[in-house]
Amino acid sequence: MNINKLATVLVAVSSLGISAVSQASGEAGDIYVAPFGSYLHPGGDTQASDGWGAGAGVGMVINRYFNVEARGFWHNYRNDIPCCGGGETDLLGASLDGQFYFMRDRFSPYLVASLGGMRTELTSRYFNTHATSFIFEAGGGGSFTITDNFSLRGDVRYRINTLPSNVGGEGVLNDLVVNLGFEFKLGQL
Repeated sequence: MNINKLATVLVAVSSLGISAVSQASGEAGDIYVAPFGSYLHPGGDTQASDGWGAGAGVGMVINRYFNVEARGFWHNYRNDIPCCGGGETDLLGASLDGQFYFMRDRFSPYLVASLGGMRTELTSRYFNTHATSFIFEAGGGGSFTITDNFSLRGDVRYRINTLPSNVGGEGVLNDLVVNLGFEFKLGQL
């Protein structure tokens, strides 16, 4: 094989690889939807047991490193606060996420930071109460491309909740949230 043929083959293979990476990662301006299920491990002074939830996000690829995503979620867990006779807590909230991708490939790891709001509703044997608070989340995750328009995605987040102590207990309320879901690319609008 002469040098010209070898160079032609290498250029063709390289361009196919670059094309596959750009298709797997999405193009700047691509819109996507991302439904997910969640496992919640409440922390702080909630005296709660683990819970579950679900949600969905709508996002946009900004460039090869950044996505921005608006998300809504619902979580539920049981608690054993002595004054309240046990009960259940529902968390209903929304956030705006910034995602930083280290690389875009078939597997794409990322860091996430989030700012949002959440309504906490405590229902117990003796009383019902609710409050609204700001939340801050930070974590990391990854997406795994199955097809050009479909990816599996998961992340782990640490959540700080600014809920007043008269609703949720003393001190800082914090949660560990594990999300697992899908990402469907819709293309550019």
